[in-house]
Amino acid sequence: MSVRYKLVLRKDLSKDAPAGAQKYYASVNNNGTLPFKQMCQSIAAYSTASPGDVKVVLDGLMFFMKDALLRGEIVQMGDVGNFQINVGSRGVATAKEFKAALIRKPRIVFRPGVELKEILDKVSFERIDAETGSSSGGNEGGEGEDDRPVIE
Repeated sequence: MSVRYKLVLRKDLSKDAPAGAQKYYASVNNNGTLPFKQMCQSIAAYSTASPGDVKVVLDGLMFFMKDALLRGEIVQMGDVGNFQINVGSRGVATAKEFKAALIRKPRIVFRPGVELKEILDKVSFERIDAETGSSSGGNEGGEGEDDRPVIE
């Protein structure tokens, strides 16, 4: 399956671009959402757990993950990757001048594990028409169909 993208006209971000200059950039066209309930059902289909069991485990994961992140810990999720809280701040000339108010809003950073990073080597691209959402011919990639199992 390929990653579908469309071209969008945006401000030219080149270093020496003239004022008002624009260029076309690729923008990923997401192919839907995998709802939480469907993910639980799909995981259950590949295991001996029920969808409810999967949900209970994932809810527990979220509870302990939030607690660990708030303690400043890096949460390791095995082959999935790591999560951690990260912040930035404005700089000051001396340590004495620094105040906590200079710290910007914290973010949760995800760093994928090796197994997830490896799928990036398999990505192909399919250009779609921005107006109609249909594929343009001659691009490498799949048919753009969703090959996830449908759980009802």
